[in-house]
Amino acid sequence: MEPMLENIEDFNGNESQEKRKTVREVIILCLGIGLVLVVAANVFNTVPDYIGKTPAQEANFNIPPLQ
Repeated sequence: MEPMLENIEDFNGNESQEKRKTVREVIILCLGIGLVLVVAANVFNTVPDYIGKTPAQEANFNIPPLQ
């Protein structure tokens, strides 16, 4: 026989303060980790915005063509 909801200790606002504190800490930890990942993704974004010639293409090496 399964317990009824009224018999479960966490039902209807009867959870303990320790459990509330643990859940709050886990949520804050997850938000903190997410914030760190978003900041790191923005700070270490190395995709160049410049579209054009690369330094190797801009250099004029004056190499004679092969015959």
